[in-house]
Amino acid sequence: MPLTAGMDHIRNNLKKEQLLEGRYMEIDRENRILLRKMSDMMKKPNPYTTGEAAAHAPQSMNKDGRKMALLKITQENQRLLKSIQEVQPVYNHKKWEEHHRNSGVLLRNCCTYPVITRLPRQRSSPSILMRMETAGGDGSAAPLGPENSAGDDVKYVLKEGKRIGETYYLVEMSTDGRTLNISAYDGDTQTSLELVVGEKNHRQLYRESQGDYSLIANRLRVEGDRLKLKGSGE
Repeated sequence: MPLTAGMDHIRNNLKKEQLLEGRYMEIDRENRILLRKMSDMMKKPNPYTTGEAAAHAPQSMNKDGRKMALLKITQENQRLLKSIQEVQPVYNHKKWEEHHRNSGVLLRNCCTYPVITRLPRQRSSPSILMRMETAGGDGSAAPLGPENSAGDDVKYVLKEGKRIGETYYLVEMSTDGRTLNISAYDGDTQTSLELVVGEKNHRQLYRESQGDYSLIANRLRVEGDRLKLKGSGE
């Protein structure tokens, strides 16, 4: 490093320092002037809030118009609220219920058989399939397990009223070509009894009755809360 690099005028930029010092002094002078002006303004009274100037302050030119418009809107809102609170409903649920009851009476009068509606599960008593006995049997053998469920192609082969014992039932029979589903509905107690006949027993009954399902319905018996189909030997 040369010896001249250690000289003061090389290490320090005196001209730059002089300019910065002059700039700082100018800023301080302008700040003092601004602070003095602000102090003078704060010491003077506000001409818009005191004295005669405040008494003669200009008023809003549309003040009355805005007050009238606001009053009109308030009156319209109150009228609308009153109309909503006093309006009567269009639909009357009591008339609906009365119409439903009248429709039920007309439906029962027009139907040949009792009206079957959807029943709760606990209102229907389960029934079992009883084994078909040969000639001379009493048909009281132990119940079998569940048979094959019916297919999609189910056809009703019988719908008629039958008196089973001392009770009148609406008997329905449907088959998918294999199993025979029998249901008996009691309109007085609104209970439904059901019985499923397997394919083997179904074919035997069909041959014995020569295809007449009314004869099969004549063999139905109700014992307790179960629907049974007695054998041909009874």
